[in-house]
Amino acid sequence: MVMAGAMIPMLVLIACAVDITRAYSAKTRMQSACDAGSLAARRVMRNENFNSEVTDTGTRFFNFNFPQGSYGTSTFTPTITRPSSGVIRMSARTQMPTTLMGVFGYTTLPLSVECDASLNFVNTDVVLVLDVTGSMADPIDGTAKIDALEDAVLALYDELAPIQTQLTAQGLRLRYGIVPYSSTVNVGHLLVARDASYVTDSTTYPSRVANYATEGGSFAPNTPTSSSGWQTNSSSITSTACQTWVQSAAVNGGGPAPTATTRTSYRGSSSSATYVASTNWGWSGASDTSGTSRSCRRWRTIETTTYSWTGRVFTNWIYRQEAYDTSAFKTGSSITLATNANGFVAAPGGTYNAQQLATAATGVGTTSVSWNGCIEERDTTTSINGGTSLTIPADAHDLNINLIPNSNATRWHPMMPDVVYTRTAGSTSTTNTTINTTTGWIKNNDYSTGYWACPAEARRLDVMTRTQMENYLDDLEPIGGTYHDIGMIWGARFISTGGVFADGCTEYNGMPCNRHIIFLTDGQQTTYCNVLTAYGVEQNDMRTTGAGDCPSQQARHEQRFRMICNAAKNMNTSIWVIAFDTGLNANLTGCASNANQASTSSSQTALIAKFREIGNQIGALRLVK
Repeated sequence: MVMAGAMIPMLVLIACAVDITRAYSAKTRMQSACDAGSLAARRVMRNENFNSEVTDTGTRFFNFNFPQGSYGTSTFTPTITRPSSGVIRMSARTQMPTTLMGVFGYTTLPLSVECDASLNFVNTDVVLVLDVTGSMADPIDGTAKIDALEDAVLALYDELAPIQTQLTAQGLRLRYGIVPYSSTVNVGHLLVARDASYVTDSTTYPSRVANYATEGGSFAPNTPTSSSGWQTNSSSITSTACQTWVQSAAVNGGGPAPTATTRTSYRGSSSSATYVASTNWGWSGASDTSGTSRSCRRWRTIETTTYSWTGRVFTNWIYRQEAYDTSAFKTGSSITLATNANGFVAAPGGTYNAQQLATAATGVGTTSVSWNGCIEERDTTTSINGGTSLTIPADAHDLNINLIPNSNATRWHPMMPDVVYTRTAGSTSTTNTTINTTTGWIKNNDYSTGYWACPAEARRLDVMTRTQMENYLDDLEPIGGTYHDIGMIWGARFISTGGVFADGCTEYNGMPCNRHIIFLTDGQQTTYCNVLTAYGVEQNDMRTTGAGDCPSQQARHEQRFRMICNAAKNMNTSIWVIAFDTGLNANLTGCASNANQASTSSSQTALIAKFREIGNQIGALRLVK
């Protein structure tokens, strides 16, 4: 009887154990389905737009992982909501039939799950290095590529906007920096604002000087000027005396040259040399008009001649490397340049650059120029010749991301295209009398021609509103050639935690920082010998290529690009590379942090999708609960 009595609770325990184990397995599987569904739903939600695509995707993933009827559960529909910004919540409730517990009156067990998914991440810095070269004006899908780029960047912004809101609420931040690049970058005013000593006060350019004679000299008269009017005698005189006084001979005065000389002549009136008593003697309105002595007047003309010295006359132009004073130019002041050499200079003559000539010469035309903000890089080395080494040489100051300027060799140079003239390759001076005052292009002396480009000013890391981002992108204009190395150099400088800006962070408000560079280009690396770039006119400045006519220039810049990409990755920065309407090569693929972060986009739609995808991956999609 005791054994029989004990069997009843034992059967209850066994029944409960069996059914609860089944219920636990079902709920575990149901929770996994909930997690998968909420993550999938959050991934497709764009710009906080909670729509049928979101709910349908979440439901589909839930049902795939927990098909209806699994474990004998009753039919149910999971519920998907958006309880707060950036969060997707999924919940599901159903019942599962029991087996052994039914004998004791428990026919079903309730099952319920709930999960939240959010795009959430720590402090994040994103620097966009954007190719804005001339080809970005070309159309793709009926839209200029530069406009397609703007749409794609805004799609990235929108993808991350909810996270930016969450981070701000938590005292954290999401920041953007932007580096538009072509054959140089526009960072000069940012450097000066940080510290004016980072930019050179004296800068050497491939330019020209006006050569003036050092011997001879004479003064030549300028066009005379005249003044005239009535002159009245100091006392009343007779008519005869008045006539003699009116018709006095001309008198020379002043001088000798170069002191101004004068010639004074007399007439009866402004229109006639003849003496007329009624006009000149006792005229109506004179102080003395009666008797034998009356007031007398005459018309006097004074012709003044000044003199110019023409001894130190222009002889010829000499094309050479020439230093200019850029101390005021770099701080935003305009400087005056001579536009021709038609005048003369004082002794002892000699050579004058455009800046010196504007103040030293008389009779030359002048113009005022201000700095556009584009830079020429600091000193580097010619030993980077296209090899495979990724080790940056010590004297390649341009590739040293965190080097603070401490000498002219480590300072940047303001670009001044108005004084740049190309000449045949090499550093040797040359003489040519051709004058070319074409503005907006590198001046030339019949040996070669070239051009310069200055993209929009870069923007340092900062929190940006969507309107600020859109306004900035609207100002981008396609211009210039494709120098990948200069773009990546400044992308690395902007994301770095050290160097002249030190804007990047490893930690902010007690939380770590993730750092990303998104590098976009629509073309392969290009190089030019006779174009004003971040490295000057390479065939004359010879900063990267050394002597000769730009030997292996393309390979040199490609190796520089590989070196700077490697240096950026070594700063614990994640690099994404997008080839837009062009193909990937080994340099571009190798620049990315991994093969999955290098991609191509052949259309506007694909580019927008790629930027959204990157935004989705930059934001850490995770389960909140």
